[in-house]
Amino acid sequence: MVSDSPQDEDASLAASFGKCVTRHREAAGVSMSELAKAAGMSRAYLWRLEQGDTLPGLRNVARLSVALGVPVSRLTEGLDTSGMDLRNRPYRTGDDAP
Repeated sequence: MVSDSPQDEDASLAASFGKCVTRHREAAGVSMSELAKAAGMSRAYLWRLEQGDTLPGLRNVARLSVALGVPVSRLTEGLDTSGMDLRNRPYRTGDDAP
């Protein structure tokens, strides 16, 4: 199923990524506080990631990967991208720019 808006896509992707992080953190046997400290981020931010409330940038994905001792490809294994619509987004030209 393809979502109707980029915000829906982001929410779906964030929820799926959060599940990936939780799965790896629990498999590693570390607490949320321990992982947050090792990754150089706040526990509150990690909680929001695991809850799917925020979509991290690549730098934070890499930090989590290093802190968990797994490659990024393994951290994102099972990431559900089925809701992504890979059509090109319209570009604004000089005529329709704000």
